[in-house]
Amino acid sequence: HFQWNMDIVGEASIAAEAELLAGVTSFFKSVGVTSADVGIKVNSRKVLAAILKMYGIDDDKFEAVCVIVDKLDKIGPDETVQLLRDAQVSDEAARKIVASLSLRSIGELQELVGEHPVAADAMREMKELFALAEAYGFGDWILFDASVVRGLAYYT
Repeated sequence: HFQWNMDIVGEASIAAEAELLAGVTSFFKSVGVTSADVGIKVNSRKVLAAILKMYGIDDDKFEAVCVIVDKLDKIGPDETVQLLRDAQVSDEAARKIVASLSLRSIGELQELVGEHPVAADAMREMKELFALAEAYGFGDWILFDASVVRGLAYYT
């Protein structure tokens, strides 16, 4: 497991994210790593916030819910649901939130959120990111993964 950090400050456009991903894939290519070797999982704070709002989670619970769902891989879905219940999330919402973390494509995400108004901006940005990735030539490197939650509570 490796981690590498790059930041662009002061640019609100999703194009900045595409530039960062282009930099990462360019580096990998320069050292002989291909998209067959590595996949870059992406998610979005806006996507997660939209999903949580769809299930009745207010902004004031966003951080606490993120901390809980980040534990899913370690503790499993049943314990994650229980921790959400302990945090005053309804059983139904907790189960739907945990299920939503299994989404692995923009198509699955679109199917979940439909035309829900809180998700419109998040969907537009995700679609734009994937379109930019294709245009830049690294679309085969990135994968949508709703379970990527670490840092979404505090990074914007």
